[in-house]
Parts: sequence; C-alpha cells; structure tokens
Amino acid sequence: MTDTRQTKQTYGQIIMAHLLAGKTITNMQAYDEYGMTCLAQRISELRASGVSIDDEMVTQNGKRFKRYWIDQPAQQTVEGA
Repeated sequence: MTDTRQTKQTYGQIIMAHLLAGKTITNMQAYDEYGMTCLAQRISELRASGVSIDDEMVTQNGKRFKRYWIDQPAQQTVEGA
C-alpha cells in the first residue's frame, strides 16, 4: 500500500523556504501569511542550526519591529529545519 499523505512542513522549514526565496519577513508577515506567532523563536532555532540570518530594527508608523532576511546564495539548506 502506498502512503499518499503529504508531510506537513514545520514552521522552521516554512521560514527557511521564505527566506531562501529572497524575501524578507517580519512578525506581522509571519502571522498574516502563515498564522505563526513565534517568528523570533524560529529564527533563533535556524541560527542555532548554522543558518546565517541578517536582521534590522525598523520603525514604521511609530512601531518598532525586526525584519529578517538571508543575504546569501539560494543554495544554502538546513536539514530538519
């Protein structure tokens, strides 16, 4: 019998794919696009696994937040992220 169920991606894998696509991400984007409320924790886990993720503090409309991105070629991958 063949198993046709798809493996569900982890939040780490979702964020990694987003960043490797050359996109930036903020907490609000993570919530709006993926329903994720713990972006900083996922970024921390990816960094701990060796992924180099850049960030900057942004002030917009009186609100401060971080924007994250990967400033490297798209060949970078992390196993189990």
